Amino acid sequence: MRVVIVLSVILAGCSSGDTSKIITDSITKPTINTVTSNELDSGQIIYNHNYDNMDRGNHDLEGQVVIDLKYYNDHSFSRGDIVYFRNPETRKNLGDYSISRVIGLPGEKVKIEKGQIYINGKMLDTFYGRAHRLGSDLDSLKEALERDNLENHIRKNIENNVDYFQQLSMEEIEIPEDHVYLVGDDWFRSNDSRLFGPLPTDKIEGRLVGVVGSP
Repeated sequence: MRVVIVLSVILAGCSSGDTSKIITDSITKPTINTVTSNELDSGQIIYNHNYDNMDRGNHDLEGQVVIDLKYYNDHSFSRGDIVYFRNPETRKNLGDYSISRVIGLPGEKVKIEKGQIYINGKMLDTFYGRAHRLGSDLDSLKEALERDNLENHIRKNIENNVDYFQQLSMEEIEIPEDHVYLVGDDWFRSNDSRLFGPLPTDKIEGRLVGVVGSP
């Protein structure tokens, strides 16, 4: 009996480390699959996304992307998914449809502090969990400012982005049932839940599965 008690204490101690304060995502990758037009499955469409809200510095999501319209018939929404959705009526000036990334799920609480996303009070420690501009986060931008060979207009642009990220905060809100919270990969350019709030899931019509490549 003593052995069981001792082991229980040890295991409890191991489970209460710093990892309890963060949320990670080992499945979603920054890279995007390439799909040729002759590889499209039934229910998949090509969508021309001519906007840079998902730009991580390589422009791979500006142009033709492949959307699986049937994906959520058999799958639940997952953090990290890039979804194809109907823009809310208040954002119709940007077109009827757009794509963005799911960062918060129904029932979760989300807040933003200085460009960092927190879910249920835990830091979202992923490549999409913090503010980015053209693939650079706040730390990367600050490092760039330490270079001596920057032209004045480039330095000023970086300084403006640093100031913008440091002021990016949002009080905690709870995501309603049948809603998700979306944030694009380029925060400076993104039309997402930071502007129109949690999105009803019935406005989501598919999941991005890749970009169109040469056959």
